[in-house]
Amino acid sequence: EKIISDYGRKDVSVKIVDHVGTPMKSLILTINGNTKSDEYVIIGGHIDSIVGWQQADQSVAPGADDNASGIATITEVLRVLLKNNFKPQRTTEIMAYAAEEIGLVGSKEIAQKYASENKNVIGYVQFDMTNYKGSTKDVILMTDTYCDANLNSFLMKLMDEYNKTGLHQFTYDTSKCGYGCSDHASWSENGYAVTLPFESKMGEDNPNIHTTGDTYAFMG
Repeated sequence: EKIISDYGRKDVSVKIVDHVGTPMKSLILTINGNTKSDEYVIIGGHIDSIVGWQQADQSVAPGADDNASGIATITEVLRVLLKNNFKPQRTTEIMAYAAEEIGLVGSKEIAQKYASENKNVIGYVQFDMTNYKGSTKDVILMTDTYCDANLNSFLMKLMDEYNKTGLHQFTYDTSKCGYGCSDHASWSENGYAVTLPFESKMGEDNPNIHTTGDTYAFMG
């Protein structure tokens, strides 16, 4: 809300989402669309972290990469968009999900609600783990059946376009999770086109996630 107030935007709103499957809450920020407001473009990431799978005490689960890194990424996206007075054609939303680590709970409920209301989500991008450089290439796009080939192709073209100028050129490659490894799967299962730009190839990702060692210091 501070970011919104800093730029005095009246077309931007934030709402807290209560869930059935978890007491934790999700957050949705909406930038109203101007000419195609009934079409939605959404980016998201989860806000919970976990140590192990059965450990009773979750008081120390730093989750710096999984998934504070993704939340930092989408928060910076918001800051840059508002700083540049971004006024989208389509309704643009940024979502921070509850309880991803125990079964994509928050995103499942939200995606199901959007589908039941026949909302036209034309593209969804998930940011889950973005800061550990485990692979040679900078960005890895997942190509599992959950991920849309056309949307992946569009992101590749977009990266190529940005790489034509500027000092911060980056490289990309592809890999596979092998399962519905993050909240993008919730949207895919409801018929929407999704993609997951990831920090590394699978098997080369941060080895300290889901441990007390998932700290900022470890990521270098």
